[in-house]
Parts: sequence; C-alpha cells; structure tokens
Amino acid sequence: MKRVAFYTLGCKMNFHETAYMEELFKRAGWEVVGFDEEADVYVVNTCTVTKTADAKSRKILRKAKQRNPNALVVSTGCYSEVYPEEVESVKEVNLITGNVEKFNMAELVERRLKGKLPRVFVKGVWRESKFYPLTIRHYEGRTRAFLKVQQGCELFCSYCIIPRARGRMVSEDPQKVLEQVKELVDAGYKEIVLTGTHLGAYGVDLEGNWNLARLVKEIVKVPGLYRLRLSSIEPIEFSEELIEVVTGSEKVAPHLHIPLQSGSDRVLTLMRRRYTAKDYRRVVEKILSLNPEICIGTDVMVGFPGEREEEFEETKRLIEELPFGYLHVFPYSKREGTVAAKMKDDVPPEVKKERATILREIGTKKSIAYRERFIGKELEALTLSQIPEGSSVALTGNYIRVILKETLEPGEIVKVKLTKVGRKREENYGEVVSRTVLRNESS
Repeated sequence: MKRVAFYTLGCKMNFHETAYMEELFKRAGWEVVGFDEEADVYVVNTCTVTKTADAKSRKILRKAKQRNPNALVVSTGCYSEVYPEEVESVKEVNLITGNVEKFNMAELVERRLKGKLPRVFVKGVWRESKFYPLTIRHYEGRTRAFLKVQQGCELFCSYCIIPRARGRMVSEDPQKVLEQVKELVDAGYKEIVLTGTHLGAYGVDLEGNWNLARLVKEIVKVPGLYRLRLSSIEPIEFSEELIEVVTGSEKVAPHLHIPLQSGSDRVLTLMRRRYTAKDYRRVVEKILSLNPEICIGTDVMVGFPGEREEEFEETKRLIEELPFGYLHVFPYSKREGTVAAKMKDDVPPEVKKERATILREIGTKKSIAYRERFIGKELEALTLSQIPEGSSVALTGNYIRVILKETLEPGEIVKVKLTKVGRKREENYGEVVSRTVLRNESS
C-alpha cells in the first residue's frame, strides 16, 4: 500500500482541510502515516499569514525530502496559492498547488506520479465562485467535528493577504448545512465547530435572507446536538440578532473569538478595519451584559506601519479595561500584494518585539484571572482524550481545558469542578462531579 504523510501550518481551516485530504487518500487506497515516517508522498499544507510562516513552510518542505529523497513532495495551501514563484525556488518540491486543488488532491498526486501534471498547478481561487463542502466524518476521538459553512473573504484589510489566498465569499446552502450537522450528530460527535474564512459573512451571497444568526438558530434545533461552537467573527458582524442567539441558546458554547487588531482609531483606519475602538467596546460589553461568564478571545497586532507610542498605549489601555479570556498577539509582518506593504514600515523590530511582549504578559494575566473566576464552580465539559497516569482532558463550554484525575472515554459529557489553574491556558485541573449530563433538546 502506498504511504502518504501530511504536515499542516497555520489556522484551524488548514487543519480541517488536511483532515479532508487524508480522507481522500484513504478512500483511494493509501495508508496515511506520520510526517516523521518514511512515505511515498509528503503533503505540506502551507500558511502565508506572516513571513515567518513562509519561512517555516519552506523549511518543512525541505525536511520532507530529507525523510525520503525519492518521495513526491507536495506544497499546497495559502503560501503556494499566493506566492507560487517563491515555492518554485524550493528545489525539493515536486508539485505546487493552491487552495482549490486540495479538494482533489489524491487524484492530482496520482497524475503527477504518472507524469501527467506539471510541477506547478495553481488554478487561482478568484477564478470561480464555487463552494467546496468539507464534511469530515472520521475525526480521531469522535468528540468534536469541524464544519465549514463559508469560504473566502473580501474585506481586504490593508495588512492581510488572506483574500488573495482564499478568494470570493461563498456560503454553503443552509439545508445542506443542516443535513451535515445531522450526519455528524448521528456519527457520534457531541460538539460541532462552525468554521469559515469569514464566518460572520455567512449568507451574504444567498437568497432568502440567510445570515449566521438564522443559521445558528436552525442548527441548535437539531436533535442530539450537545454543543455548537463558533470560530472567529468580526466585531462589525455582531448584529443584535446574532448577539441574542449566541448568548441566549444553551447549546451555543459561551466562547467567542472577536478580533480587535488595534485599540487606536487612527491605526484601525489605516488597517481598513471598518470599526472604531468604541464600536468594539460596545459589542463586547453588550455580550458580557447578557452573559458575564462568556469567554471572549481576541487577536491584536503591534507595530503596524505608523503606529506611534501613544497609539500602542491606546491599544494597551483598551485591552486592560476589557475582561478577555485570552489574547493572540502578532507583530506586524509585511505581505507583498497588500496595501500596507506600500507603507513605510517605520516601527523598529525591537520595538515591535517589546510591544508584543508587553501585551502577551497582559494576556497571560487576563487568562489566569478569567480562569480563576471559575475555581470551585461546576462546569459542563466534554472529554477530549486520555493522557498518561490515568488522567483525561475535557473542554468546558467556555473554552477551559481541564485535566481530570480519572480515565474517561472521549466523548463523555461530565460536570467538573475546577480546582486549580496554572500560568499556561492548558494548565487547569479539576475533579469530576457527575457524568452524562443530559439537556432539554428544545434548548
């Protein structure tokens, strides 16, 4: 049996798409092995969100060839989509494809092995407006499943290359989404995570007044669904209707990721973010007024071209004043092909590093403070996996990973009491209070 190995960089969408490619190869009769093992084909699902991601993608591609000099090495994903000419310079790569080609990867690899496909095969994501469904029914552990309902982004924030990597905004038909949710629930998944390149834009291309709020309302009606979790949503997309449904349904996980990027209005304008710091604060405070225990995470960028010290202080102050559950902090990285790439990158690297360090420390303190609020409280959790020494890991609705001193099967629904939190977000400990939590299906 031919062997194929995968390596994934970047976002949850990429990891989701890698799982889909693995299924394609398994159905075609291939054996999927670990990336550290010898394989006939190595597929690297690349990322291009920063220059560091580009460099790491190239490094992994070269490492694949070292595993087996005779193997076919494939570069796919966002780096290959946006900068295929850079990937061409990596001599170890035998096939270069973009994001569209992922959904037919097994067949393309077979064609390349037979010499019937050129080394570079990138159609381009902007040449079509087709939705590529991505339902995966064999996630390890059978506890959580990711379901892509939207793809593409047309916001064109000045620093971001993602629209060039992911193409036009396209939504899945709502009836097909509901069918897929039912299939996943029937397959044993307790939690479904809705994903999309620009999830909050779901429905903009559909007829019948569909939007994310309406879709969520329909999904939570599916019998047997325990929990629905939403991936990142832009602050401008939190309508009153969406806020109501994400805070009012017992089946929607009390966890939201709402990117901030900057707390300075001038910088937000330069970034083309379409909201002010006041707008952002209003959304977060409205959500917390309806559910004070909800976990809100965010992304923030430091060192954007032209960011002055006082503007960094505005960002720092806003973050300090809002009760975030966690922060993702990124120093600005120039991306060729974006508007910001033409701006003068006038923030020295050492200043970017210092600002990132400051915000990360604030983020750590906020994460600890948020988790400590729940010490001694009972929380519903879904067991994810077993770990050595007879322990298990469970995930609460509000995104706290808890280590339990009991051996539980993945997929069990339990009530846990949080007993201790550590500095790292994963360092939380608790005890099982009760098992098999049942919930009214009409919730």
